[in-house]
Amino acid sequence: MTVSFTFLDYSIMVAYFIALIGIGYGCSRRIKGMESYILAGRQLTLPLFVGTLVSTWYGGIIGVGEISYEAGIYNWVTQGLFWYISYIIFAFFLAARLRESNQYTLPDQLEIFYGKPARKLGLVLNFFNMVPIVYVISLGVMIEVLFGIPLPTGIVLGGIFCILYTWMGGFPADVYTDFLQFFLMCIGVALIIPFCFIKLGGWAYLTSHTPASHFTWTGGYPIAELLVWGFIALSTLVDPTFYQRCYAAQNAKIAKKGIILSVLFWMLFDVCTTFAGIYARAAFPEIDPKHAYPMLANLVLPPVMKGIFFTGMLATIMSTVDSYFFVAATTLSRDLYQKIIHPQASDRQVVWMTRVGILVTGTVAIFLALGLYESIKAVWKLFGSLSAATMLVPLMMGFWFKGPIRKEAGVYAMWAGFIMGAIFYSGDKFFHIAWIAKIEPLYPGMLASLAAFLLANRGARRRV
Repeated sequence: MTVSFTFLDYSIMVAYFIALIGIGYGCSRRIKGMESYILAGRQLTLPLFVGTLVSTWYGGIIGVGEISYEAGIYNWVTQGLFWYISYIIFAFFLAARLRESNQYTLPDQLEIFYGKPARKLGLVLNFFNMVPIVYVISLGVMIEVLFGIPLPTGIVLGGIFCILYTWMGGFPADVYTDFLQFFLMCIGVALIIPFCFIKLGGWAYLTSHTPASHFTWTGGYPIAELLVWGFIALSTLVDPTFYQRCYAAQNAKIAKKGIILSVLFWMLFDVCTTFAGIYARAAFPEIDPKHAYPMLANLVLPPVMKGIFFTGMLATIMSTVDSYFFVAATTLSRDLYQKIIHPQASDRQVVWMTRVGILVTGTVAIFLALGLYESIKAVWKLFGSLSAATMLVPLMMGFWFKGPIRKEAGVYAMWAGFIMGAIFYSGDKFFHIAWIAKIEPLYPGMLASLAAFLLANRGARRRV
């Protein structure tokens, strides 16, 4: 599909792209070492913290459109409510601890708890968890819609552009572009609901043109399908972008307060995106769900407003792509290169290896996105499940387990969660085993991870 734009609409989008490159270039001239490049000197103020966190965490807007188009209110429960609970847990029980630890990355935290073997395994898992496949696909969809080019070409072009401005300015560029994108995404998404109401109608229009299941908590899906998203939401507790922003905050109070304020913005944003998806289903009952928001905007928005909306959509996605590129690259440069391959590496070498890591991460993301773009929701769910199954138990035990812990317990827990989750996913996807298909991979993965931790930790009190 393509969208009709005026010269003014395109001008708004071009101005946005120029601003991103300008910010990236400006930040590149102010880098003064590794801490400056990787954590912005640990000087994030409350507004910058909120702006970068809110925008980074909402890059899956095309996937949200897919879910809300197909299931209505179910989207708000699975992509909103469950996540708010996780955010609040993070704010009150993790944010201050992370900032006060003065670490750089999630593998740093794993090494503190479980030693170097956990760092090595964690950096591999962390890297692939941070490769932004879903968000590069989403960016490709937007470029396809905006310019009428094939989706694979859009994926390549979008990925390359994000590599460019992230490569130049590091984490400071990520933060300041996120801050700009924060305003654009809020304005863009807020615009569409009033225009939908005026042009299409209100509650009566929605209820008469969409399935009744769109207004139920489950959306017509089984309860087990609903609950798996609740566990996926707990992956927030092990998300490296949250960790990095807490490490970069000026102090622990800003980290905690910033997450709480971010929840308020996410709640407002989720209401708008959910009802926009329902409006899209009412207006276009037989379209590709990935095109729900673009087609709705093309129908109801006038010129200029349309340009602002699509710029906000781009900003929402790109803010996440660049953040994930950077965190994954940091995993390669600091956790692999400096901590394992070349412990004597200078700050300057780490900065350059981070830039190399951005190129590597971007290339991997583009390659995987080209092979997995059929369903954003399916990719999102798979990687979210494996992340939670692999990392949640060892990290939360490290923070909260009261007794002594054997270092190997965390490593065994990571391996068990990943292997079991992969087995159940493969049994359904590739071998079509009927009874496995009825079980979400996340559940056996997390159970295996917990069991491995507890078994490996038996007798720790006597041996520590």
